[in-house]
Amino acid sequence: MSRPPGRRRGILVTSGGLAGAAASGAVVMVAVTGGAAAPAAPPAPPVTTARVARTNLVTTVLTAGTLGYAASRPVVNQLTGTYTQLPRPGRRIGAGGTLYSVDNLPVMLMIGRIPAWRPMLPGITNGPDVAELERNLIALGYATGLLTAPGNVWTVSTTAAVERWQHAAGLPVTGQVDLGRVLFLPAPVRAGAPSVAPGDPAAPGQAPYQVTTATRVITVPLNPVNSPPVTLGERVRVILPSGLTSPGHIAAIGAPAPSASGTGGTPPASPSPFTAFPGGSGPAATTVLTIRPAHPRRTGTASGVPVQVSVTTHAARGVLAVPVSALLALAGGGYGLEVVEPSGAHRLVGVHTGAFAGSQVQVSGPQIASGTTVVVAQ
Repeated sequence: MSRPPGRRRGILVTSGGLAGAAASGAVVMVAVTGGAAAPAAPPAPPVTTARVARTNLVTTVLTAGTLGYAASRPVVNQLTGTYTQLPRPGRRIGAGGTLYSVDNLPVMLMIGRIPAWRPMLPGITNGPDVAELERNLIALGYATGLLTAPGNVWTVSTTAAVERWQHAAGLPVTGQVDLGRVLFLPAPVRAGAPSVAPGDPAAPGQAPYQVTTATRVITVPLNPVNSPPVTLGERVRVILPSGLTSPGHIAAIGAPAPSASGTGGTPPASPSPFTAFPGGSGPAATTVLTIRPAHPRRTGTASGVPVQVSVTTHAARGVLAVPVSALLALAGGGYGLEVVEPSGAHRLVGVHTGAFAGSQVQVSGPQIASGTTVVVAQ
């Protein structure tokens, strides 16, 4: 009596090993126990791979800002009479330019940080206002052959330079500067909305129109609760309403400007992680970023323009990174990568993760190097 043929037992794993698991979600195993021969295993699904690369990962956050012009010290009239000329809104006025006219005589802008506080004429005591006046007369070309450097002392050369300036400006040539005929401001200005009209009476202390500097800036209110840290000089990107982007940098970090400063700005269009919520709900902004665009002419000339500002919250430079879709969650916790050996074999390698930026993630581990091929989920 012949014995029945012995039974063979085995386990077959689909070709591709971990690669098939990455595509289907599990390693497929088929047990064969005697009987008819098992059908051939289906071919492994196609596998997508990527290489570990050394790169820089930068995480950013978008916040709402307002594009316009920087605040300026106000233009304050010191003369009595009648306003006869005002600049049109948007006009830029530089050193030597006319700010407005009273009784048909111009009030001139000169650059300086100390406001004029007295008439300037021969015999006055030494002072920084004299130096500011001489500095402007030299810069404007009226002191050629008279003054080589500004000083605090009024001299006969100062008088002669003032007379040249008065003649060119259409002012009475007296050799002295009446209080209010010249306004010293730190920088050129841009005229805003008027508060008076030609024909109105002029009185000392009036601000005939709103004013800003001619410098394009973006202001971003910071929410004290959840705003990321920022540093002076930090680079940012400004996203304009047209979708175009422009680089910029943080030029100042300070207290909010008064709301009635006449800067032409408006509150951001919508709340953001940085911004106080409209209507007073939520924490108020205690700090404002002032951002200067690298190419101000590309930002136009309008004021109160809502923009988005991309601020870096974290940067990891020179790190190894893979697509996020290459990460595999390990049963014991943590993450791994399915590495493809040069021979074509697959093996699972545990890794530590770091910064996430877009579709990339920082990885590290003793078995991971730049150029390593890993499987990416489709």
